[in-house]
Order: sequence, then structure tokens, then C-alpha cells
Amino acid sequence: MADTGLPKPLVVPALLPTSSTTPAPGPCQVGDGASYRGTVSVTQTGKTCQRWDSQTPHWSYNTPENHPSSGLVENYCRNPDGDLRVWCYTTDPDERWDYCDVPVCKPCQVGDGASYRGTVAVTQTGKTCQRWDSQTPHWSYNTPENHPSSGLVENYCRNPDGDLRVWCYTTDPDERWDYCDVPVCGMP
Repeated sequence: MADTGLPKPLVVPALLPTSSTTPAPGPCQVGDGASYRGTVSVTQTGKTCQRWDSQTPHWSYNTPENHPSSGLVENYCRNPDGDLRVWCYTTDPDERWDYCDVPVCKPCQVGDGASYRGTVAVTQTGKTCQRWDSQTPHWSYNTPENHPSSGLVENYCRNPDGDLRVWCYTTDPDERWDYCDVPVCGMP
């Protein structure tokens, strides 16, 4: 990443996401990595990360004091400012910051899956999910209009009604609905 000489812009999202996620303690990041709490401390180009509580070689507003819930410990890659993914300031005076090479976690559901926004679209028995905005082959009250905050897009598995886990209506006229095979986050 070429350094422009300008400070990394401060990004302050207008609204924080409301979906519940658990911190990602392991070797992968969920979404933009805001919950990542792993120990990778090297950028994607191999540069060592600067400690978050240090102001050398690069000054920063992103400190543990200014972002107490962002896990800014040691020199581990984090995303305290709503960037695209985890990153860090580098110890290289010529390169202010860079993204870290932390893989994205396999999609999973937290708890009953109400906050799940992955793209699995088949049931646990292999049936294709019916689109949420369709009423064939099965009529449903669970539509995007009736549940606007449930992420009922395409034919992706969701849990708009507080069931045990994510599910969908099927395109099989003989089987109205079924659960989807989406693992629970943090489970083996």
C-alpha cells in the first residue's frame, strides 16, 4: 500500500451495526473485522505492526484510550475505525499503515441466527430455498415487507420469526420449509 503522506482518515459511521456478533478470537475475521481479536501483527506486505499505544514512528488518534472497545492491544491487527478490513500502523517510517492478511471466517450464525446475513440458500436436506419475495410454491407472511430488518433478500437462509435457527421455505411443493445447514459461530 503506497503511503500518501496523509494521515489515515478517521471514519465515524453514522450508525453502528445492530446485529449481534461475538468477537472473533481465532485466525479469521467476520465481515469487516471489527470484532477480530486474533494475534496477527504483520501487514499483508510483511511489515511489522506498530503498537496501538505507541505514537512512533506514526502518530495516531486510533489509541486504546480513544477506542476502548476495539481491542487495541499490543500490535495486533484491528479495525477500530470502520475500514474495509483489519489493518495496522507499521513500524516502517515510510509506510504509515497497511491492511493485514487475515482470512474471512466461514459464515456462521450467532445464537438462533436472527443476525445471520450469509448467502447459504439450500436446506440441510439439499433443497433450494424459495425467494423471500415470492409466494410460490409456498405462501408466506414472512416477507421483506413484513420483516424489514430481518435481511430477507434473495433466497438466503434467515430466521425472521425467532425459530431455533436459520431456515427457509423450499422450492419443493411437497416440503414447505426446512432448517439450513449453517454452523453456529464458535462451535467445532
